[in-house]
Amino acid sequence: MSSLTHLGQYWSAARGELRLFICGGLEVSDGKQTVAEAWDLTDCLPLPGHRNRFQQASAGARWEDARWTFSSLPTPVVELVEWVEGQGLRVGDWSAGFSPRESGAEPLDFSLLGSDPAPGSDHLAAPVLPRRAQAFGVTYLNSALERETEGSRGDYGFVYRGVKERGERPELFLKGTAPEHFVGPGGKMGLRTDLTNSENMQGESCEREPVSAGIEPELAAVVHSDGRIWGYTLANDVSGNRIENETLLYLYQAKHFTGALVLGPLVLLSDEQVNPKLSIRTRIFSPSGEKLFERESNTANINAPIGELVSWAASHIRLTPAEVFSTGTDVIPDGTVKVLSEGMTVEISCPQIGILVHGTGLVDAAGELNIDYARLQFEGGGA
Repeated sequence: MSSLTHLGQYWSAARGELRLFICGGLEVSDGKQTVAEAWDLTDCLPLPGHRNRFQQASAGARWEDARWTFSSLPTPVVELVEWVEGQGLRVGDWSAGFSPRESGAEPLDFSLLGSDPAPGSDHLAAPVLPRRAQAFGVTYLNSALERETEGSRGDYGFVYRGVKERGERPELFLKGTAPEHFVGPGGKMGLRTDLTNSENMQGESCEREPVSAGIEPELAAVVHSDGRIWGYTLANDVSGNRIENETLLYLYQAKHFTGALVLGPLVLLSDEQVNPKLSIRTRIFSPSGEKLFERESNTANINAPIGELVSWAASHIRLTPAEVFSTGTDVIPDGTVKVLSEGMTVEISCPQIGILVHGTGLVDAAGELNIDYARLQFEGGGA
């Protein structure tokens, strides 16, 4: 039996809920990912099951009345971390001693989770839907240089050097606080439809164009409430860099909107607090499947130990169990894929974490860009 090295979440159409699984023996090759074994843990652990309990207690209630409470209730991986912390353990300690057979876990066929997200089919969801996600910026030299070129400002180089040379404050910003901010495998990153300004900083006229969004493929750390890292996943820190380049006062808008953080496909269980030094490959495809961009990067080039970066956040705000921190990008697409168009597909892969594939879609405040799992579960959706 392989060691159990990864956690994830999937939508069960038959049960109408997000469920927790653990797996081992991950293999990534030729654009495909397989695991040697996987186990559904949802019913074999004494997790609180907040969503099921609320759903039962609110039978007959309207979604419009319950949505804010239900959407904010923790999903399975967050519940697992809260439960493990309550036992005075860490996720790695718990998983090392966990026996799925002895615990009554249910065998899971991972190969059946590869379909596109749809209410009526089992599929991978984001491996963690945190209460909050934050992100670090300009942690790679390439990113600092490119951002300075785009914006013609010295802010990015100043921050990069401050961290790299003196161990001082990194760039840190909010990425997500609600389910609609997060995207899982097969979902759609958000493309903003608002327009850039009609004048630049010098008062010169310029053509207005949709803000849209670009990709920032990177590693994300998942942490305990004390800030210690317990796992890593892949991320796309979706960024409306057209407005960020206009003025840094637009940074928040450029980083925080519907579909602004893609996560997946699995969380690699790891106690590595410095840097796992993982190779990441990024590819972008046109709507017809033509490869438009490909680049390799390695997290070894991050300018500070990842655990130290997280400690900056923990120094001024209380962290939440399974909080996510995106760690910056070394990949800056150019040309036709500098800003993505609707219908393009992004593939981010890492041999130790898996393959994260997602699409693109226009952000519409009146509609849903991706599946609303909270509403689907509350209303009893599924097969």
